[in-house]
Amino acid sequence: MKNIKIVTDSAAHIANADIQTYGIHVLNPPILMDGKVFGYVNKISSEKFLQLFDSCKNKPIIGDISVAELTKTFNELGEDGSQILSIHLSDKLSSSYNNAKTAASKSTSDVTVVNSRVTAAGLAYQVLKAGQLVTKNQSITEILPQMAKIRDNTRIFFSVRNNQQIVNNRIISKLQGFLGKHANTAYMLNFKDNDFHLLAHGSKDESLNEFWKHQFRLMHDDCIVKLSILHSGTSVRAEFLRDMLTNEFPFVPISIVPTNPEMTTFIGRESTGVTYLLG
Repeated sequence: MKNIKIVTDSAAHIANADIQTYGIHVLNPPILMDGKVFGYVNKISSEKFLQLFDSCKNKPIIGDISVAELTKTFNELGEDGSQILSIHLSDKLSSSYNNAKTAASKSTSDVTVVNSRVTAAGLAYQVLKAGQLVTKNQSITEILPQMAKIRDNTRIFFSVRNNQQIVNNRIISKLQGFLGKHANTAYMLNFKDNDFHLLAHGSKDESLNEFWKHQFRLMHDDCIVKLSILHSGTSVRAEFLRDMLTNEFPFVPISIVPTNPEMTTFIGRESTGVTYLLG
């Protein structure tokens, strides 16, 4: 069986140890400020990016990995005859999937491109599953349906306190954003069927607490095997959620991490996300 090499976006929350264990190639998009390259995602910590995000009137954006660069990457990884499994952030959040599809068609390597249809932590679930299956010598044909099962069993929720980025990214309308900003409104979203959906909104602290308490009650009867808490900014609310979740699901591993630059540019500052995987 041919060797399989995995490529994925920097958006995936994957520990360095896992990157090394599974030989994952992580793409490194540029950070753009006023149209100029400021740096690269893999060379800046989440905390440093948040500082940059806070200090700039014109918010930094994450640039594309070009088709030419992706083609070069696929060609180099496949020089030894390896197959390439390229797994990407939802195409609602990034151009990397569509660019990778084009690059795959130009590459001399055997490349399979997957749209994860999820956000950052959910992407990591799929990539890690693929890595585990590659080490068991499973083929891409065998791996893809198991990744699809992970995707279908992933649940993603966000609470957003600062609405600037969700207005900029057309998750809510400008009118909603204008009214919400003046009413001190928080927003509760989920990411389902490859898109954001507004679940509720209301006054910030009270609404957020009630939303998460209600959501955790709904989760209580689910068979949850993994939980990830992400935050863009202070970890106080994330730690509050972790304490609540630990009480509800004492035997489920829970990670808590600052969100990556890609997700920060979508959901903005002062946001918290909970992603979990059903067994």
